[in-house]
Amino acid sequence: MDLLRRLYHIARAQVNAGKRVEQSEPHFRQERYTPPPPVVDPKLVGYYANLEIPYGSDLETARQAWKRLLKKCHPDLHAGDPEKRRIANELSAELTRAYQEIERALAREKR
Repeated sequence: MDLLRRLYHIARAQVNAGKRVEQSEPHFRQERYTPPPPVVDPKLVGYYANLEIPYGSDLETARQAWKRLLKKCHPDLHAGDPEKRRIANELSAELTRAYQEIERALAREKR
């Protein structure tokens, strides 16, 4: 490798006659490509967490999780206790909001 490096510098010196030659590695050496980190929306992370699914799941997975969780905590299941019904109303509203926001975000990505 030393021989090739010397030949490279000699050839470069002849091309750049009269100019200062830098003692560096040849420019044909490739750098490793590191992709930029994915952009993560903290609000969407919370919505995915509310539906108990991994961040970046598709719309069908979000819809199934939303339905599954609504079946567990639907307000009609707690008709006898007003406090539990109020909490179930709030929880189902948050689940619906999470699903709708994920749906909007995935629709924007498709455009």
